[in-house]
Amino acid sequence: MNVKIIVALCALLLAALSCSDDKKSSNNANNSNNTNNINNSNNTNNVNNVNNSNNSNNTNNSNNTNNTNNNQDSLVTEVIEEGTRVINDLSMDYQLLRLTWGTRDTTYAFFTLPTGTTTPVPAVMATMPYDVIDWTGESVDEEAAQAGTALTVDDLLNQAFIHRLHGFAFLAAFGRFYTGDSIQNDVNDMTTALKFLGGKPLVDASRIGVYGGSWGGFEALYAAAYAPPEAIPAVGVANFPVSDFASMVTHVVTIHDRVSDPAKVAEYENFYAPYLERIYLTTGGAPGEPQSDYTGFTLDTMLPSLSTPFMVWHEMHDTLVPFGNSQALAEAAPELIDPVWYWYDTPLNLETEPLGHGYFNDSIYTFLFAYLYTTLAGATQQIILIHFPDLFHDFMVYLHSLDDMGHDADFIVPIFKKLCDERIILFSAEGAPTPTGSEYLAEQFNDVWCLAP
Repeated sequence: MNVKIIVALCALLLAALSCSDDKKSSNNANNSNNTNNINNSNNTNNVNNVNNSNNSNNTNNSNNTNNTNNNQDSLVTEVIEEGTRVINDLSMDYQLLRLTWGTRDTTYAFFTLPTGTTTPVPAVMATMPYDVIDWTGESVDEEAAQAGTALTVDDLLNQAFIHRLHGFAFLAAFGRFYTGDSIQNDVNDMTTALKFLGGKPLVDASRIGVYGGSWGGFEALYAAAYAPPEAIPAVGVANFPVSDFASMVTHVVTIHDRVSDPAKVAEYENFYAPYLERIYLTTGGAPGEPQSDYTGFTLDTMLPSLSTPFMVWHEMHDTLVPFGNSQALAEAAPELIDPVWYWYDTPLNLETEPLGHGYFNDSIYTFLFAYLYTTLAGATQQIILIHFPDLFHDFMVYLHSLDDMGHDADFIVPIFKKLCDERIILFSAEGAPTPTGSEYLAEQFNDVWCLAP
């Protein structure tokens, strides 16, 4: 199957064709316990989480400092630790970094570059808002590590594995939510990390991808909007992000108007309290208060600075970041935002739904990496993506059910076009045959929409 045939199949989908063999099913998302809470870490590559590492050449280099220039806006890079480990038979060099850009607060990052690289390679940056690190030398990190589990180097190398397998550099930029700083500080952490990538001779700064989910989605989106000019991401993915802080805060401070149960109201208020604190440190208060200023943190003031295309996933029953936040983003910037919506045939009930981002089909990772890699990879480079056959089929059934819910499925066409890239092959963790993206998509259309082979 080629791209033209798949696009034709997508057109048939948009025409809402149905079949009479009882395959049409209702949205089954509520049968899943797979939820993605905003407090989860942003590790999106769980398939390669194999602890078969061998430690070698681990050295402390806290005095290894690189000042990129001598003016007040210089980036100072300190290597806290570097070494080499073997993950899944792949030798991987790494660095733990302290980055200081001008007068901004210090940023910490993890970096790995393909061993033996001699020409610039693409880079993928993951935003890490919540993950605890214990190697900075700062007491706030040591205290956080005592209260929770800190990421290990092996954890980070496992997350980097899929990117390194494709010959990409990988950078994890830490937001350290537990430090209690501001949303401006969060943005600075991410743009400082991009500044680092932009200054690396062996990183192709024209092929940087950035991704994150929830608070990390906000960080990915705003990092791209306010990136240093030498390191503007070429592509991004933001899952259920906060995109407009004024509307987000208005939603939070008026939650009592939509929820009558005092215990549920208290649950929401307790959850949102640290987020409001971070927001108010930058904006000065809730929208409408005399001292508040949301300039730069609303759609109308952020979007003029955004040039990076993004895939945005969001589902209707998200109780943490309103679905409408992403809908408004997609409507305001249709030329940049490719949404993946998850609709329901029942409205959101804040009284009864648990706190969380709702249903999160792991097939989104296949779409996520297809979206990033088709932009970042070389013209003839093979792209290997993990996919989940049963979950992918469930997602196709969901798409087929949208007509009954009164929704169009045309939002998925740009995402499926990415999946049909001739460079893509799909690898199933269940050991199923390895098809190309277009072959597998055609098979699923045939199965779910009853189309002839």
